[in-house]
Amino acid sequence: MGHQTRQRRLLFCSTGILVVLLLGQMVVLSSRWVNQSFPGFFIYDNFTVAPYSLPGWAGSAAGLRSLDRILSVNDDPVRDRGSFYAGIRALGAERPVRYQISRAGQPLDVVASTQTFTLRDWLLSFGIYVLIGLAFLMIGGMPYFYRAPSPLARPLCFMVVAVFVWFQTTFDFVTAGWLPKEIRIFALCLTPSAAIHFALLLRETAAKRPASRILVGSVYALGTLFGFLNTATYFGPVEIWRGFFRAAYLYVLFGASVFLLMTATALGRTRSDLERSRLRVMLVGAVAGFFIPAAATVLDGWLHWQIPYNVALVPTVFFPISVAFALLKYRLFDLGQLLKVALSRIALIAFLVGTYAVLALTVAPWAGQSANDPLVIMFFSLLVVVLFNPLLRRLEKVVDRCIYRLAYDPPKLQSEISMFLRTLDSPTAIARGFIDRLAGPLGVEQVSIFYRAHTSLPWLSVSNDDRREKQTPNKNARSETDLPLQLWAGAGEPIYRAEVPFDPRFDSRRAEILQLCDQLHAELLLPLVYDRNVRGLLCFGSKRAGLEYSSEELRLLETLAEQLALSLENGRLYEESLTARQKAEASNQKLREADRLKKDFVANICHEIRTPVSTMIGYAEILRNSTSPEESRAHLDRLVDGGQQLASLMDSLMNYSRLEADGSATSFAIVNLKEVVAGLTIITQRLIRARPIEFSVRMDSTVDVIETDGQKLQQILVELLTNALKFTQRGRVDLLIREDRDRNVLEIAVADTGIGIGREDQELIFEDFRQLDGSSTRHYGGTGVGLGLCRKFAAALGGEIQVRSEVGMGSVFTLCLPLRAGESANLREAA
Repeated sequence: MGHQTRQRRLLFCSTGILVVLLLGQMVVLSSRWVNQSFPGFFIYDNFTVAPYSLPGWAGSAAGLRSLDRILSVNDDPVRDRGSFYAGIRALGAERPVRYQISRAGQPLDVVASTQTFTLRDWLLSFGIYVLIGLAFLMIGGMPYFYRAPSPLARPLCFMVVAVFVWFQTTFDFVTAGWLPKEIRIFALCLTPSAAIHFALLLRETAAKRPASRILVGSVYALGTLFGFLNTATYFGPVEIWRGFFRAAYLYVLFGASVFLLMTATALGRTRSDLERSRLRVMLVGAVAGFFIPAAATVLDGWLHWQIPYNVALVPTVFFPISVAFALLKYRLFDLGQLLKVALSRIALIAFLVGTYAVLALTVAPWAGQSANDPLVIMFFSLLVVVLFNPLLRRLEKVVDRCIYRLAYDPPKLQSEISMFLRTLDSPTAIARGFIDRLAGPLGVEQVSIFYRAHTSLPWLSVSNDDRREKQTPNKNARSETDLPLQLWAGAGEPIYRAEVPFDPRFDSRRAEILQLCDQLHAELLLPLVYDRNVRGLLCFGSKRAGLEYSSEELRLLETLAEQLALSLENGRLYEESLTARQKAEASNQKLREADRLKKDFVANICHEIRTPVSTMIGYAEILRNSTSPEESRAHLDRLVDGGQQLASLMDSLMNYSRLEADGSATSFAIVNLKEVVAGLTIITQRLIRARPIEFSVRMDSTVDVIETDGQKLQQILVELLTNALKFTQRGRVDLLIREDRDRNVLEIAVADTGIGIGREDQELIFEDFRQLDGSSTRHYGGTGVGLGLCRKFAAALGGEIQVRSEVGMGSVFTLCLPLRAGESANLREAA
């Protein structure tokens, strides 16, 4: 493959250099002849008249025929072609010249006037050779340079290069002779040999029988022989050379005839609709662009029909177009699309001309006569602008429906399916919707989609034929790698079943591909490519009307296949996300149930332990208050303190479990703050005992009652005071109560001079079960739920808790509550 690529690049560079050199030589030579006097005809270097003329040239008007030999000019013998042209140029234009010629061995006298060789003359005579030669080269060389799979591409490339050289050297061959004459002679003689070689390969493809190398070699040897004979007799006896010259053109006609015969034979043998379509196009192009021009040159050379070669040359461009189209169908361009455009424009022009004629004859007779009237020009310009685009679209639809039998509008169909493929749904729903929207308008009997993202996943198989859905494309794969991946290794091109028996690309896998197509009833296979990997197949069966797929439809299907692959992958990911979400929701439900059971368990345990702990505390207090030795009293004090701490922890856990389970209903009532403070003072003094901590209460005299839940308020303040005492070894703990009349809020602050809290930790302390020192060797006890419960209780009361603290400077926890329960919303807005 690498060697072929280098060979193709070398040929491409060589051809490019050849084109530049020949065109450069043509431009320089033409610039020396344009606007100069010439005899009204051209001659070869052996003084015979060249068969190139225009209707207004003096040579044909004077009766000169192609291949007549010029003997003398104004009684001066012709010694060489350069002197002949120089003498005519010296005479100037419109000067009569008497020529003595030899025709069929008889001398004749002819008088022809000199004339000026204009740029128009050059364009209509030899410019046609330049343009058609370039067209031959570019169009005919495309199959080879674009890696057409057919073996016909190489002889076609050689043939068009020979034709290009033949045509580009024609002007030099009849004028200056800068290039060796052998270049043009051998290019002409080898062209029919390449055509016969092409035809032999065509027969080989149709009959599946290799062409004989001896036969191919003999064909090229025959062309070389004709070239050698023309070269050897060029300056010899004119009758002998004229015979070989005519034989060379007869050989061109023979090559065209063989090409037609082989093409017709291949057309009769092939059973493929696609191949028959290609051969029909090739046959029509060969008749119009090869056989007719070759026959015209033979008629001129043998029967003297006076058909100028440059005129006969015009239809030759149909030959490379037809052959390149046949070889590159579905790959490079669409002749049908070009014909559609041409037919639409021709119909539009005819309609506009007819409209103009009707208006000119019926509405205003002067409109067709006053060509210089600006109003007329403006009117018809506006008419064209208004009618052009709507008419063109309607005519294209008519051409599609009547000639190409398209029952749908391709852009509209593509837009509708593309819009559908943007939706998020399961891959199965996307595939079914795609098939339903495409199969009907396209007129396809059966459409199937096979897709899977990974080899570990099962195939997605969807078809408008339920029997096909049970089949998977890797059923008959010969290895662990799936057959579709093997078919499209390194390429994502579609596979058309009609191409498989004849395309060399499929030589190694032809049987498997045909078996796969038969298994899936598929005429067209398109890969579904995602992320540069083939993930599946898009299979199309035969059309209901017996039509073949056009290249426009193939481009549409390729575009839709790319979008389908992306949509299927998105659908797969969407389906996986839904599955993952359902699993996550199920897992969350299990976690919530497990959390509920855990909380119920903790609450039950706390409830079961609370009664014996309360009993232990009660009996310990009784024993402590009775007359007991000092040592026993100290032990009992520790017992009571530990029991109270344990009871407090259980109360916190029970409150937390209750709050998480059912929200712990809040009951608002009028609460006497002085009674609450009195109870808090007793609890705080009991917790302080002999520790070096001062406790004080400062309460505004105006504060008396508040509408809130008294139990929750007391729980919050007990927790805040307990925390303040826990983290204060010595110093002060203050309870501050004041009323903020501007906000109609009651502020209760608990301030201490303890260890303080860092700014980065002031939000963490309110998280459930979070302690700043969570190690097993921590100095301070607790469960970590107290402050979290306080914030939740405060929120339930319509308030909030704020904290201000610095490490080593103590902390201030402020509880803000509305004085009346109905004003909690105003509190949040003020906060």
